[in-house]
Amino acid sequence: MKRFYLRWGGVLVIGVIICLFGLARYQREVSHIPIEKFLDEKPTRAVRVLGMVVGGSLNRGGAGEPIQFTLSGTGAQVPVYYQGEDPENLRELKKLVIYGRWNPEEQRIESETILGVPNYGFVSWAYLVTLIPMTLFLFNMERKVALLYIMIKEEKVYQSEESA
Repeated sequence: MKRFYLRWGGVLVIGVIICLFGLARYQREVSHIPIEKFLDEKPTRAVRVLGMVVGGSLNRGGAGEPIQFTLSGTGAQVPVYYQGEDPENLRELKKLVIYGRWNPEEQRIESETILGVPNYGFVSWAYLVTLIPMTLFLFNMERKVALLYIMIKEEKVYQSEESA
């Protein structure tokens, strides 16, 4: 029975390690900050900023010119210059995640990528709602089988092949 609990303890430790790696990846590659926090910190590195495109501010320009618009949050607005392909998800009054750097001379964000708003909370909860009960069920069934094996062995009904 001791091996049983050691094995499931190992499964639990491996599960926690996988969750920590997933959380680190989320923080590094997916998470975003609101505009207010961005304007307070004004980071020099490229970050993801969440905001909504202000109605009437979208200026697609001509060929080869940057797309300009204003991104707004809760009480803050900042101009954005996007240099790249015209993304299909860029529309007025739409929430977006802008990946770019702060330009202190021009007082704007210079964007490299425009992304949709990810819904990883839903996906994470869907995995948890299915994996936790399934793991508890497997743990309980394996425990019952191990206890049944011990009970059969103690009743002397079980005889090894050597004694037969």
